[in-house]
Amino acid sequence: MQIISVLALLVILFLIAMNYQDSTVINLISGQFSQILNIPAHTYTVNTAVYITAIFFLGGISALLFFAPVYTSLKTKFGAYKRELERGSVSNTNSEAKIKVLENKIAVLEKALEDALKRM
Repeated sequence: MQIISVLALLVILFLIAMNYQDSTVINLISGQFSQILNIPAHTYTVNTAVYITAIFFLGGISALLFFAPVYTSLKTKFGAYKRELERGSVSNTNSEAKIKVLENKIAVLEKALEDALKRM
């Protein structure tokens, strides 16, 4: 996953370097649309490298905002699952200890029964 991120960053840096001298026109209101509505046309001319950089950062921010709720939800579910596993391991440990105590009691009772049968 990190390799893809590094490659994407390298591609973006390559595009910025290749388009540093170019400019891009952004039409907010085109000429034909402004003639129909009788309002002035709005266009912005920006450096293409700046435009690519802005799109890259806006894409990264939108991805973070999109996946942040998913990440927090998975983090809370993972914490709950981890606590459940810890509770299960503690109860298994208690059960194992109880089983060993009962096995020891059974062994003592068997030994006592054998001794009683030998005496008779």
